[in-house]
Amino acid sequence: APEQALDAHHLDPRADLYSLGCTLYYLLTGQPPFATGTLAEKLLKHQREEPTDVRVLRPDIPPALAGVVQHLLAKSPQDRYSS
Repeated sequence: APEQALDAHHLDPRADLYSLGCTLYYLLTGQPPFATGTLAEKLLKHQREEPTDVRVLRPDIPPALAGVVQHLLAKSPQDRYSS
């Protein structure tokens, strides 16, 4: 989760939900949300950039499922599901 790279000692379950979003993104598209770059570049992308919409890579994905992925991958923990 973006916040995990900054402060790994004060996380809550929403960090796990971000990880779940990354896993779901991979299962649906066959690639991670940020597939290119060095480790440092990928960490920055997780903090600052939005991944390519899953529907761009897989147009057959229902909009509701794409919305769930987007919600799970919200940069701010407050913008993710609470549980």
